Formats: sequence, structure tokens, C-alpha cells
Amino acid sequence: MKLKNLALFTLLSVSMTINAQAPASVFITAGQSNAEGRASSLEKPKYLDKGYKHLKYAFVRSKQDGKFGKYQFGDTFAFCDVVNHFIDKAMKGDFYAIKCTYGGTAITPGQTEEGKPIWYADSAWLSKNKAHDGQNGGMSLTLALTEGFAKCAKNTLSHLKNGYDVKAIMWHQGESDRKKPEEYYKNFKEMITFMRNQIYAVTGKEKDKTLPFILGTVPHDSRQYSAGVEAAQLRVAKELPNVYVIRLENVPLRDDGIHFNGKGTDYVGRLMYNKLVELGLVKGKRVKVKK
Repeated sequence: MKLKNLALFTLLSVSMTINAQAPASVFITAGQSNAEGRASSLEKPKYLDKGYKHLKYAFVRSKQDGKFGKYQFGDTFAFCDVVNHFIDKAMKGDFYAIKCTYGGTAITPGQTEEGKPIWYADSAWLSKNKAHDGQNGGMSLTLALTEGFAKCAKNTLSHLKNGYDVKAIMWHQGESDRKKPEEYYKNFKEMITFMRNQIYAVTGKEKDKTLPFILGTVPHDSRQYSAGVEAAQLRVAKELPNVYVIRLENVPLRDDGIHFNGKGTDYVGRLMYNKLVELGLVKGKRVKVKK
């Protein structure tokens, strides 16, 4: 074997060994309806029709059994479906997506109809409430996410040969808190800190105390836009480490004036993915983004 070919073979062997030993990547998506997905599947990009090769998926708001399965599209799609597509293309092996979303939900209590769960993370309130799930009710979405993650870790992720690594939380929410934006800052900051601490309690990895948290703002054309909520989000991003804001002022919306349309969903997903690449959380190339 020639020296040049031998060097190339050695390099590829080392690269394959490193990739084979790398822990599985875990990505979390949370928030309200624009995170859950309200764009019609009839509008979804053609590339999503191919499905996913490496994605393992768990929607912990409706079912908390700690298991992952294949993702199947329904009547709508979300920005995380776009993100997962590009992660899928960049990955050499399986990755894990955990999602906990609920349309029309707030962080601050009293902002939605009675009985709808919320993202409030006040310690006294959490001690009196349980995690929400589709079968048993419960008022806490924050506990639904963190306890759902813990079950995924216990029943699936902890059994992976090479372990797992939580990469980031991707978040979109804020519309339902528009009536009391002055309370959003404290509650949002408290929620992020609680989520990180609970994930750290499971993984034991020091880095997860400041797990990357990527949030998208509410489009300015939204009927539920609040400058106060946006200001609170920007303030939290300045004060907490590893909180990153993606400005979504001009994302196109559906006719309801609230939810991302198909093109808007694709646009947000591409921005989210590029942020993951920029932060080194996905080893891939940035994708093109058209405004």
C-alpha cells in the first residue's frame, strides 16, 4: 500500500472509531403551539417526505413510558421536524429527540383557561402539583418534560452502549403570557434553571447545569405578540449563560395571524439547525436560509 493511501486509510479508521464511540445525541423541543407545529402537512417541504433514517422520537407530554419510536407525520408539521431532518442527514448513527409541547400554554399561572397545564416552575407550586400527561392530567408541563426525560434516560438512554449526551433545549413560547408580560422575566428564568438542574440531576454532567437553551421570539405580526415578553426573553438571555435568541420578527404566518405557515416553519427550522451547528452541537454544514 502506498504511503499516501496508508495515511488516508489510517485517518478514516481513526475517524470511524471516534464516531463509533461517541455518545448518542439527545435534542429536546418544548413550548406551545408553534413548537408543537400548526403548519399544514400539505405545505411541508418535499424533502420531509423521505422520512428519517436515524431519528428515535419520544413525545413525553402524551405518554411517559421512557421509550422511543419512529416519527410519523400527521396533519401538521413543526420546526423541529425540519431540524431533525438536517440532523438526520448530518448524523452517522441514531440520535434521540424528546418533545414536550402543548398549544396555548403559559408560564405564568392564571393566563389560560382553568385546568390547562402550565410551565410554571415555582418550587412551592411544583410541590403541590404533578406532571401532566395525556392520560392522568396534572398541571405541570415543566415536570412533564423533566420527568419524561428522566424516564427516557432510565428506560432507554442509559442502556445505550456508548451512553448519551443532551445537546440542547429548543423553545418557542410566549404568546399566552402577553397579558402579564411583567411576570414573564422571573418565571421564564426560573423555568430554564429548573429544567437544567433536573436534567443535570439525571445525567450528573456538570455541563448540563448550563445546557444550551435556544429560543425563538414571537413574530411581530402575530396577534399575540408582546413587546414585554420579548424584552423579558432578551433580558434572560443576557443574564443566564448559554441562552441563545433567534429573532423571528418577520416569519410568515397562517391566516389565523398566530401560527407559522409552511414556509415560516421551514425557515424557523433552518435557523434552529444552523444555531446547533454554530454552537458545535451538530457536526454538519450550515444550510441555506431564504427570508
